[in-house]
Amino acid sequence: MRSITLMAVGDISLKTLGDKPPFDLIKPAFAGKDVLFGNLETALTTRGTPAEKAVVLYTLPDKVLHLKEAGFDVLNVANNHILDMGAEGLRETLKVLKEHGLHFIGVRTSEFDQPYVVIEIDEKKLGFLGYCEGGGGDPKEGIYINKINGVDIVVDIESLRSKCDFVIVSLHWGIEKVFYPSPKQVALARRLIDAGATVVLGHHPHVIQGIEMYKGGLIAYSLGNFQFEFDPEECSKGRNKRTNQSFILTIELGENGVQSYDTIPVEITRDWVPYIPPEEVQSEIRAFISHVSEPLYRGTITESWWFEEIAGEYLGGNLKSFGRRIKRYGLKHLLQCIRWLVSPFCLKCYLALARRMFKGVVRTK
Repeated sequence: MRSITLMAVGDISLKTLGDKPPFDLIKPAFAGKDVLFGNLETALTTRGTPAEKAVVLYTLPDKVLHLKEAGFDVLNVANNHILDMGAEGLRETLKVLKEHGLHFIGVRTSEFDQPYVVIEIDEKKLGFLGYCEGGGGDPKEGIYINKINGVDIVVDIESLRSKCDFVIVSLHWGIEKVFYPSPKQVALARRLIDAGATVVLGHHPHVIQGIEMYKGGLIAYSLGNFQFEFDPEECSKGRNKRTNQSFILTIELGENGVQSYDTIPVEITRDWVPYIPPEEVQSEIRAFISHVSEPLYRGTITESWWFEEIAGEYLGGNLKSFGRRIKRYGLKHLLQCIRWLVSPFCLKCYLALARRMFKGVVRTK
């Protein structure tokens, strides 16, 4: 068989400054694809009620044409923004995607009860599954967002593997704006490969995380922002959180699974439009991908190390989010913040910060 080219990108909002076409600068990079995957992190709707959140993402339904014209085939919709306009907004989103021939994974309703998507290329079948950390949805409204649960996903992979040549699993997971997956994420991703998944595609952190080959399967822990809003100050030389950088993951699938993979580095303009940057910047992004992948190959991502890496960003980012919600919506969100501050996860973060401070004092002596 000839190899099948699967391309995958991260978070997509379809909003740009000045309403510029979101994919015009990047479309040529998709020319060689057989299948193109992305994470659609917005509702396509004029209906529904905005959720009480710090950031609510939705846009006009006709923006779906940008996805169609760019060549997207499969979109993950199991994420933390797909219900930003409630059940009504989600239903319109799925209807619009269906009407334009775009496959979606990760969400089921009474109208669209599809647990997976299968795409056939040259008599080879690619099966796609999608899941979200948290998940759940709104059963009262007949909406189910596939939740990340290792046992359930393994069952789904084993079932789909009997129908397909390749199984691609999409996971919306992790901590925003941190460059490393947790030890639990690493263990789960590898478990899914062991169960028969060919590729695991992660997203949600809004930044690049590492890539690894594991037992013939490929795991990309976070594809980063692809076409998304970012704060230019965060990406200045002093801070450089890299929310304006990502990559197109290009995977060649052959008779025995993943033959090879490559990355096409991407930057996002200040208008939130992705493009292929100059060679010098591409080299720097590739070097960073290698850098954040090294702990995966060395096996040095321990729980204590990981909490020290993520504690400051996690606590600071969530406090900022709670601040916005409390200001807009009042006491209920203040109570939620207090409960969060004493959660077991936060307590581990406080201990990690204390360890880092202690190590810093020791090093200075």
